[in-house]
Amino acid sequence: MNFKKVKVVFFKEFMEVMRDKRTVFTVMVLPVILYPVLIIGLNTIMMRQAGVLEEKGATVAVSDSISSASSQAIITDLSQIEHYTIIPAAENAQSLYESKDIQAIISIADSVSASGLHSFKAYIQYDAANERGQLIYSKLRQSLKSSEKRLIQEQLEIRSIDTGILSLISITELDTSSSQRRMGMLLGTFLPYIMIMMLLGGASVVAADLVAGEKERKTLETLLVAAIGRKEIVIGKYLTIITMGMLNLIINLFSVSFSLKFMLSNAGINMEGAQMPLKAIFILLAAMLPLATLFSAILLSISTFSRNMKEARSYEQPLLFISMMLGMISFLPAIEMNNLMSLIPVVNIALLFKAVMVEDYQLSHLIITIISTLVLDVAAIWGSIRLFNAEGILFRTEDDSGSLKSVKKNKRNFFSPYYGLIYFSIALVALFYLGSYMQSKELYKGLLYTQIFIILLPVVLLLRLLKQDLNSTLRLKAPKVLDTLLVIFMAIPGAILAAIIGQLINRIFPFPSQYLENLSQLFKLDIPLWQSFLVIAVAPGICEEILFRGLMPRFFERYGMRMNIIITALLFAAFHLDPFRFVPVFLLGLLLGYQTLKSGSIYLSMLSHTVNNSLAVFIMHFAKAPWMKYLGTSEELHYWLAAPAVIILSIAIYLFHKHTGGNECVES
Repeated sequence: MNFKKVKVVFFKEFMEVMRDKRTVFTVMVLPVILYPVLIIGLNTIMMRQAGVLEEKGATVAVSDSISSASSQAIITDLSQIEHYTIIPAAENAQSLYESKDIQAIISIADSVSASGLHSFKAYIQYDAANERGQLIYSKLRQSLKSSEKRLIQEQLEIRSIDTGILSLISITELDTSSSQRRMGMLLGTFLPYIMIMMLLGGASVVAADLVAGEKERKTLETLLVAAIGRKEIVIGKYLTIITMGMLNLIINLFSVSFSLKFMLSNAGINMEGAQMPLKAIFILLAAMLPLATLFSAILLSISTFSRNMKEARSYEQPLLFISMMLGMISFLPAIEMNNLMSLIPVVNIALLFKAVMVEDYQLSHLIITIISTLVLDVAAIWGSIRLFNAEGILFRTEDDSGSLKSVKKNKRNFFSPYYGLIYFSIALVALFYLGSYMQSKELYKGLLYTQIFIILLPVVLLLRLLKQDLNSTLRLKAPKVLDTLLVIFMAIPGAILAAIIGQLINRIFPFPSQYLENLSQLFKLDIPLWQSFLVIAVAPGICEEILFRGLMPRFFERYGMRMNIIITALLFAAFHLDPFRFVPVFLLGLLLGYQTLKSGSIYLSMLSHTVNNSLAVFIMHFAKAPWMKYLGTSEELHYWLAAPAVIILSIAIYLFHKHTGGNECVES
């Protein structure tokens, strides 16, 4: 073997990989972004769900056949468990337990040893096939063990030591769940994630080759000159991807499911009487079919857009990461299927899978899941057909994302979606690491430094380096007086609606107490009011707008005004690293982007952003004022404010839209 030639080949292949911007972004940049987002998202969700499960509590019926001072003391100890209601067990206790009106039954009995020592037996009846039942058993057992310790101490004070005294309370677990439900619970926890990944993996292998592979092999033209319409070609390829994806899913599903019982038995888990849940599996296959169609449509669009298979694989990675994170929802405790969850793609399948496996699902959730996924599927396949009919996309041979050479020749080539995502990634990483570090030292100065040195200054330096005119690039144009007045009438009701939407989200998905405490620290800074306005309202209003309504829209101008506004609003919401406020911040970003691109002046979005944040500072500062009771409390605004806010905002947008030129967009 000639190692010199190996070395030459290695460096040649390595340099080619490093010159491919998409590969570099996918392999090196994307993980750096996703890991902080994944850590923050899962951490906040797990924090909230753990708290929800704790606060949900339980109603426990206690049957006391002893009625002694000691047994009453045990019941008193049980009543001290936070969020738990202890009631006497009536004759209908078992029926109440089966109807889930009570979540556990404790039966306390006594026993006498040969030496005459009195001890207690506590039988805990609960459902171990769900996280809540397991938590209830753990809480009750902990309380009973605490009672046992106290009783031992009392006994040691009044008599000599007896070995039997160490077992005053004997706890017997009465698990009412069947081995079938236990098996279903284990299947429903990890199998959804595996199946979603298998479905996506199987479909992606075929999709990348069907169009991008044919482009690479120069065989696509042969099919296009045949007497077949392009729509038929797209649908035929689409059905092929679905078929292969579902075949891969079915094989993996049955293989994993049928081997699970053997695996669990070897692990010492009692699976006696458990049978393969074939009915549940067929229901899930019916629900997975719409997801297969959605994945197939998205993958076909990626393959059609890509120049070759390597590029298609690069584009598939973000879809894989996102699906992986959404599929992991089945691992999280206390998240149950509901109508809202049924609308979220991938998440709905994972939660439905879990519910079906333990035979605790609703038909309405299954129907909503299928219909909502099919709606997205129709949109995705429509996009695939549009791409396949676009000659410039179908026969794209050159890299149109702007190479470094083209940027050196013409600095304007820098403003492409690729470099926009690269810049956003760097800014996000800097915010996560440097911003968090600075704010941990001193919150007030850290927030200000973050806005200036991480968000504003890099934009100015970049444009200076590219020798771009700041005024025209960032749309630093004086706005019209009427536009300014209308923006104020948009900003205030917009801020009210964003706050109310946040309140509604909190009602549906209660925010963790730790999260609310951290958020309130922003408004409890030991600084004068004017400094609070400066840090919380003015600085973000200027710096964040320079980035998200000044620089970032330049990267996405090729997509038109509407898509530009949507893309930059999504990036704006993601930049805040706050999953609980993502929707309100996204909606605010839509409004701010519209104000800037329609008027051609970034000063309007700066004003609107500042007013929005100022309203929060204003409400928190004057929360205890007598007149504030007409608007809300320190925690929430009154919901009736939404009606006038919608009316005023609608009128203001209409007048602003008409005054700034209707459907035309001011580009500079």
